[in-house]
Amino acid sequence: MTSLHPVYLQVRDQLWHWVTSTNLPSQARLPAERELAQRFNTTRVTLRQALGQLEAEGRIYRSNRRGWFVTPARLSYEPSRDLGFNHYVTEQGFVPDTETLSKTLTEAPRWLAERSSISVGEPIYHILRRRFVSGRCVLVEHNYVNPEKCPGLLQQDTDQSLWGILRDAYQLVPAEREIEVCSQALGAEEAGILNVHQGSTGLYLERLCYDESGEFMEFDREYWLHDAIKLRVKISG
Repeated sequence: MTSLHPVYLQVRDQLWHWVTSTNLPSQARLPAERELAQRFNTTRVTLRQALGQLEAEGRIYRSNRRGWFVTPARLSYEPSRDLGFNHYVTEQGFVPDTETLSKTLTEAPRWLAERSSISVGEPIYHILRRRFVSGRCVLVEHNYVNPEKCPGLLQQDTDQSLWGILRDAYQLVPAEREIEVCSQALGAEEAGILNVHQGSTGLYLERLCYDESGEFMEFDREYWLHDAIKLRVKISG
């Protein structure tokens, strides 16, 4: 009986069955596309459609100039918790790592002033970092921090937990947070840092934090790979 599914979906099913039946581990590299096309007796065009479908489903991912890999288990992420990246990655059995790409004292742009209580042109710390889970780069993070609250922050080791630095060195903890999450295509800058193609699906999260006195503390813009996390919120009462 002829299958009602398009050919590329049949190839997708065959390919994923092969991945699972051979027990390829997390982040294992798949064979080259030419080899896969031969293995499943299909064209490169159809194979790429099948690979793209598996990528959209979060089962495999593509790294520029390196090939296709098995996607690791998703990180469970609770944006309302103030544990810090290193803590919640570690507590789930993964290995965190952070690379600070730049940190500068600059002027607050108009979009940030419109989102917070600061004024256009006010001094603001901007820290750009990329973050890894068990060796895979999954997150680009822009932190905009009020320098009046934490003088000398840029001299700190920002490859460590920023929440930890603010708490331990400056006795700062967020008392009020506004969080927004949406899916969006990754722009050129973030896609380049994550080593994926521009326009790849991403998850965008922004967090606006005020301290106990009600003053602006920090604004965080996060660009995640879409298959890296699942959002989790606990509600009691």
